[in-house]
Amino acid sequence: MLRLLFLLLMTMTVRGKLSAQDTLLYWPKLELGMNITQTLAGFFNSGGQGLPTDPYLFSLKIPGARSTFRTGFNARLRNREEASNTGQRLINERDFHLRAGLEWRRALTKKFSFYYGIDAIMRYQQEDVDFTTNGGTIELGSNNIGFGGGPLMGILFHLSSKIMLSTESSLYGMASSGKERDQTDPGVPPTEQKIRQFEMLPSIPNSLYVFFRF
Repeated sequence: MLRLLFLLLMTMTVRGKLSAQDTLLYWPKLELGMNITQTLAGFFNSGGQGLPTDPYLFSLKIPGARSTFRTGFNARLRNREEASNTGQRLINERDFHLRAGLEWRRALTKKFSFYYGIDAIMRYQQEDVDFTTNGGTIELGSNNIGFGGGPLMGILFHLSSKIMLSTESSLYGMASSGKERDQTDPGVPPTEQKIRQFEMLPSIPNSLYVFFRF
């Protein structure tokens, strides 16, 4: 009887250790990234002039056994005033970008990896302009929301086991709809026009990301 209890106790202990090891083995790793293109441009005193703006400032990737889940996002809220000889403009801007998808990686060398994948994307933009003159205030503005996606491919450079650099290109298509508000005279109510469009959003490898693996 004592031998049987001892064997059961040992079995439960070994199974507990294996379960703990399995949990640590499959604990998801995280890769946190930031677009540093504009930062490098400012560091080299170019100011980023002429560089296309990548809308995804921050990225998060979760590598799996066969594929990597990826997401990127950015949000910009900006209010500014502009004065001119004819009046003053108050401009409010709202800009949100989000993407999520999968990527598959292939090692080329010890330092370089190639990856390809597909993303789904979303964009929301809003702009309101109040133009104040001696005759009153003219209201202008627009807002639109879009959904789309497409393929991508890129290169990873492994600085170390914890730090990586990457750049990529993509070919996104996006369908969007929204409204434009226009007013020609302060005494006349503004008019609205519905806008629907489809656009292709190709990008070349002109943005540099740094990723930290945890």
